[in-house]
Amino acid sequence: MPEFATLFALAELAVAMAGFASIVVLFKRGRAGGWAPADADRFNGMLLHAMAAGFFCILPSFISVFTSDPSRIWTLASASIAVQLLLHAAVIFWLPSTTARIRLALVLPLGLVVLQFLNVLGVWFAGDFRPYLAAVLWHIFQAGFLFVTLVFVRDEDIEGRGS
Repeated sequence: MPEFATLFALAELAVAMAGFASIVVLFKRGRAGGWAPADADRFNGMLLHAMAAGFFCILPSFISVFTSDPSRIWTLASASIAVQLLLHAAVIFWLPSTTARIRLALVLPLGLVVLQFLNVLGVWFAGDFRPYLAAVLWHIFQAGFLFVTLVFVRDEDIEGRGS
């Protein structure tokens, strides 16, 4: 299936992002060798999103071992990623470091949960690849965003410029 080729390419991207984590570990630590709590959250989020993207890129291939019906493959895959997104949003919501702005931003993954359930239920979509791809791309973009925010050098982190 051509969709599998797309997902495998995205899986390679997700693995590359997770690989950047080792570089971040080397350079982001403070003088004492520790992490700022916000940076630790960003790092963990980047790694989790990259791993989730990689997992969900190969999940349809595993499902295809049990069924060759494309509609069933995307329905099962959509149901799986919907549950993961819902659990992920709940964990993020209840983290002590989660701000009101981040809680508001959970609207996007919750919208993706709704999209997946529409795909599962056959409303507007019927076991389609596109809603699933949207959720996988969200994980990849989120990992990339967290990577950028993690490696961004703030003025207060530069000696002689901080407040």
